[in-house]
Amino acid sequence: MDDRPRDEDDRHTPGERRVPERGHDDYTEGTDMHLQGESAVTAGAHRPGTPYHLLARSAAHRWWRPLVGLLLFPVLAMALMLLVYGATVVLAFAVGVGMDAELGFANPLWNFALGFVSIAVALPVLLLIARTTQRRPVGTLSSVEGRLRWRWMGYCARWAFLGFVLVTAVDLVLNGWDAALWPGWLTFLAVVAISVAVIPVQAATEEYVCRGWLVQTFASWTRTPWPGAVASSLLFVVLHDYTDPLVVVDLFVFAMAMCWLTIRTGGLEAAIALHVANNLTFALAAAPHGVPSLDQGGSYDVWEVLPSTLITVVYTWWIDRRARRLGITSTAPKPVTYEHPPGTPPGHSGTGAA
Repeated sequence: MDDRPRDEDDRHTPGERRVPERGHDDYTEGTDMHLQGESAVTAGAHRPGTPYHLLARSAAHRWWRPLVGLLLFPVLAMALMLLVYGATVVLAFAVGVGMDAELGFANPLWNFALGFVSIAVALPVLLLIARTTQRRPVGTLSSVEGRLRWRWMGYCARWAFLGFVLVTAVDLVLNGWDAALWPGWLTFLAVVAISVAVIPVQAATEEYVCRGWLVQTFASWTRTPWPGAVASSLLFVVLHDYTDPLVVVDLFVFAMAMCWLTIRTGGLEAAIALHVANNLTFALAAAPHGVPSLDQGGSYDVWEVLPSTLITVVYTWWIDRRARRLGITSTAPKPVTYEHPPGTPPGHSGTGAA
């Protein structure tokens, strides 16, 4: 049985006639093309066969455009983060949640939520930067098809969660669970709700920035993904603020592996799936013990870090293997055009009254 992930927009209306494809130079701004989905935007902007890391080199590319984005993004993202923090402080005081000199908010749930939300709000800033400074469709940050390939990401997520759930289960069997730490149903459910609602967006934001935008930005100058991969991976490690050498190595391995997997699969889906599975499993596994701490200091034993590194390596190898087997495209596909818009009968323009 074919277990290849398929999207609905891969199915064409029976009886439609395809029009011969046009060359890359024929696609100009304002051209009226009847194409399906966001992939139409990518197909019109890039020559078929363009790899993921070169999607920022559209017809509108100029050497200075990515530089403007690099200067604007941290400024605008930080401004929005400060705005969100200020609004959260005002809301906290309004509902009677005080501040703690060391912990931030007196209620740890507020610190937990804000830690993820403050990262997630950077995603719309990034999409705006890519659209305005680089003048390209935001979908080209997601994949070579100009969109997020949801079924492929779901397929990857199954394997990602399997790995982390198995490791968590083994840890529970070996170390047990201290019932005395149970925080009560209200706190437990609050942690679960916050985690499920915010962590996927937070993890995706980090992938869009580090494995997507930065890699593509550097590649728009160098034409190779690896300078951007190394630079973004180092930034990824620094932003996480861990000091333990083992964790630093683990983070760098994760970051470089996800860069490699993104290039190999032509999109961010596999990286997002593993990142979400990692963060979400950690939060949900910690919820029965109370609100998880976001403190990234301290030291770790090798056996606490090694499972994460092994999951990264095995997952990267397996997903790359499955992507090749399932025919997941790693380069921009050929444009598909139609003599009539999908679902429109021949002889009908698709506008006005029938």
